[in-house]
Amino acid sequence: MQIETKKADGVTILHVKGNLDADSVASFKKTAYKLVEEGCHRIVLDCSHLDFVDSMGLGAMISLLRRVRTQKGDLKVSGLNQEVRSVFEITRLHHLFEISNDLKTAVERFS
Repeated sequence: MQIETKKADGVTILHVKGNLDADSVASFKKTAYKLVEEGCHRIVLDCSHLDFVDSMGLGAMISLLRRVRTQKGDLKVSGLNQEVRSVFEITRLHHLFEISNDLKTAVERFS
């Protein structure tokens, strides 16, 4: 998995590419948790290039959401492909996360 971070309009964007699974979750957590520690509390997780997520990856996303919300922030998700969206729906996580079809909309929802 590859992770790239950018800032736009006071929002931190985490672009994830590849698979978010047991093999890559430690790297994801390290990068994401560091951002929260540095004061980034408005985060969009751009999943437009995320091919696969397993239970470990979902757990890492939930953990990041909790960390951000304890800092009075929020985490929004954008760009889920059909396979990953199905995982969110089966696990009912689409009720927990605010999900946008595209990155621009997700960033604008912080306004």
